[in-house]
Amino acid sequence: MKKLSFQIAFGGISAALCIIMMFSVGLFPILVYVFPMLSSLLIFAVNYECGVKTAAASYISVSLLSLILSPDKESALLFLFFFGCYPILSGYIDQLKSGAVRWLVRFAFFNAAVALSYFLLAKLFVAVELDEFGKYTVPVFLVLANLIFVLYDRMLRSIEVIYVRKIRKKLFKRK
Repeated sequence: MKKLSFQIAFGGISAALCIIMMFSVGLFPILVYVFPMLSSLLIFAVNYECGVKTAAASYISVSLLSLILSPDKESALLFLFFFGCYPILSGYIDQLKSGAVRWLVRFAFFNAAVALSYFLLAKLFVAVELDEFGKYTVPVFLVLANLIFVLYDRMLRSIEVIYVRKIRKKLFKRK
């Protein structure tokens, strides 16, 4: 019973912190990508401490609530399609034997998530017209986004090591 109560509490507190960050994007629009990234670190911690089921429940609740409550739908969609689920899925991707296949799957998932997010954003929330200069915006954005994704993936792996070796021991004296 202690383990179940810990999972519920830790998942709920992490989800609440994620919602606060996602809602705060409306106050600090410059952090439209940063807060979903930070929220993904909380989902990672829930996944590590409580397992996939609790992490998935936190991810789903944050996704739905941020779509409803967050004034910035771009960050909510990015969390829904990528940042929220990537920390959960990356463990499964890491189980693939070939490093090249792992990276291919990572890039395919990232690009599909970004494309779906911005397609929905453009169709449902924002009318976008690209002029002569703007037609180069999408390819340049995708190249830069993929470079940032590599940095994000490396950061997530580094934070995993830091979390396991240092932060976890300080947060949970019992482990």
